[in-house]
Amino acid sequence: MSRTDEQFFLENLTKINKNIEIIFLIFCLVPIIFILFTLVGLWTVSHVHSLVLLISTIITTIVLDVLNRKNLHQKFAMYFGIIMLCFEVSFMNYTNTIRLFISYAIVPIISLLYYNKKLTMVTCVVNYFLMIFSSCITATAKLEVITGRFSPLIWCIQFAIGLTIESVFLFVALSNISNRIQKTLANLMQTFDEKNDALDQLKDRNELVVRINNELEEKNIELKDTQSKIIKFVAECLGSHDLFTGRHVIHTQKYVELICNELVKKGLYTDELTEKNIDYYQLSAFLHDIGKIHIPEGILNKIGKFTPEEFDLMKSHPQEGNKLLNYLPPIENGEFNKIAKQMALYHHEKWDGTGYPFGLKGYEIPLCARIMTAADVLDALISQRLYKEPMSIDEAIEVFEKSSGIHFEPAIAQAVIDNKHLITLIDNDFKTSEAETNAQELQWWKAYHENIKRIQQAQQ
Repeated sequence: MSRTDEQFFLENLTKINKNIEIIFLIFCLVPIIFILFTLVGLWTVSHVHSLVLLISTIITTIVLDVLNRKNLHQKFAMYFGIIMLCFEVSFMNYTNTIRLFISYAIVPIISLLYYNKKLTMVTCVVNYFLMIFSSCITATAKLEVITGRFSPLIWCIQFAIGLTIESVFLFVALSNISNRIQKTLANLMQTFDEKNDALDQLKDRNELVVRINNELEEKNIELKDTQSKIIKFVAECLGSHDLFTGRHVIHTQKYVELICNELVKKGLYTDELTEKNIDYYQLSAFLHDIGKIHIPEGILNKIGKFTPEEFDLMKSHPQEGNKLLNYLPPIENGEFNKIAKQMALYHHEKWDGTGYPFGLKGYEIPLCARIMTAADVLDALISQRLYKEPMSIDEAIEVFEKSSGIHFEPAIAQAVIDNKHLITLIDNDFKTSEAETNAQELQWWKAYHENIKRIQQAQQ
């Protein structure tokens, strides 16, 4: 029996014991009624008989109250209460005036409330012998009413046979009822225990699943963080090859985020610009110029305008970047890779179709690349280069106003224009944090070009 079953039966035992105590308390009224009815002449019950019944009932009630209050010996209280109830019912029937045979069945039926088959069977047996004993005591008085054909012994035997038959039926009926109740209760308890076990197992499994999911989530976060650091590291490596590309990709990552959020705020491209995709767009911005690794340093960091041949070589970096990204292992089931390749390959395409390398126009250009184009140009305009000083924010915004519908998609150009204040703050933060290192690197590259120039002159 499980702990839950034991607890149930213990609580039920305690509760029924208290109910039996209440029955005895109410039963105290019976002898009082006997006395009152005898006094008014309705019944003829011996006062001694009534007083003995009253005293025994009061004593039994007190004993049960003590046992129940201290919550001790509950099984003893159960047997004591039921057996004493049998005696009380039997003693009540010792009088010749009152013959309540049906009351004999009440106690065994009450015993069923304990869900204890043994108790019910004991009650039936005790009840049977008390009925026989009670009937034999009153046999002589009965024969005074009946014509004297039978002796008290014969009458008791015949009466006992009838009571035995009735008691057997009662015994069998209550035995079956008690057995059925016990089996039903056992099945319910078993089902309840199985349910609890299943719930406990399910709870354990759920806790395990939650723990595994948390661990996987932590691993995914670590993996994403690692991937992000690797991609940023690649961008930094590219920065060592090109003075401005390393910082440029960091800047454009911030501007890509700003443009995406503004488009979502205006209710544009909400199906495509999910939180996950915006993260992909930001991270892909680090790789949009990866193809510049294949461009010679002398061209990348040239002071002055490119020759037509140099510019043609520069224009190859989108396709070179696309080739390099073919070697990038799949990230997020390849979703990130697709966006990164589109950004790298198409970020120099223009809305009116005059861009390179394919001359795509309008919505032929993937959304990620259209956004990247705006972020790319914005940072190029307001950042310093070897061949130029940075443009003011107002001048850059004017370029976007004039180039809307030409270089840029109108909605994306407007997103840049509407965020002039934020762009100013972001640009100031970049210029402040990068001022010292930018000046050092700029001086190094200028000295580098001067040395190259002197070497070339010496060779001539």
